Amino acid sequence: MTFNPVAALNVLECKNLITEEQTKAIDLGSQTASINDTFLKNLINNNKGINNIQKKNLNNLSTKKNFTTKEYFLSIGFNEYNSIDINGAYESYQFDLNKNIFKTYNFNQKYDLVINNGTGEHVFNQYALYLNFHNLTKVKGIMLNIVPFIDWINHGFYNFNPIFFADLAASNNYQIIKMALSNRNGAELKLDGNNLEILFEQIKPHRNDSKFGKMIEIAKDRIGRNIFLVVITKKLSDISFKIPLQGKYLADVSKFKTDYNSQDVGSANSANQISDNNKRK
Repeated sequence: MTFNPVAALNVLECKNLITEEQTKAIDLGSQTASINDTFLKNLINNNKGINNIQKKNLNNLSTKKNFTTKEYFLSIGFNEYNSIDINGAYESYQFDLNKNIFKTYNFNQKYDLVINNGTGEHVFNQYALYLNFHNLTKVKGIMLNIVPFIDWINHGFYNFNPIFFADLAASNNYQIIKMALSNRNGAELKLDGNNLEILFEQIKPHRNDSKFGKMIEIAKDRIGRNIFLVVITKKLSDISFKIPLQGKYLADVSKFKTDYNSQDVGSANSANQISDNNKRK
């Protein structure tokens, strides 16, 4: 996996959301650093979210000919950095993310920041992946997903829609802090929290009234055609992981006792997200 500018910028943003003094981070996937001294110097000079200690550490890091992803994490203030990868690269925990790692490997560590940067789309068992993601994160910990959204053809098994994370958050009591469209270099297009529902619209073909469709066209024009979805969430409670139901189907099962009775609205009320029962009327 590649630790590129979009990952570095968002990890820094996440670090500044964490209030704990002793902080631990873990990557799902071993990460090869593809940021350089020029990126670090621009970060130091242009990012208002960097404090003086981070500036000093990053400046020292920029003088090295080569540096690792772990060194970047330590430079911005993390006390510990680990990763998980089936190939065991960069001293990662050699675990298969298709499996429940807590049971299979008797692993019980929890972290302030858990990152899925270019890994999840290559893992076939999405249930196991997001179960592990949930269990690795401390209560009030931050979860960062950087996943392929548009035009990542045959990059991995999956590309991801915004409603995936809307309903994942709705079922597991996560707070969505940020959801943005981005390119590799970290250029973003995002909406404030009051307008997030626009990202959950089902875009209908042959219609020209789609707000989200217009946003995607703007994103393609401004940041390029290969677009990432960047999602930052906060885990608010220590409930067991729950599989979400796609939001629009909650109304169809609301009168029955199901595993989804406690799920929040998520994507259900967004444009063109119509339940089957309402379609039949």
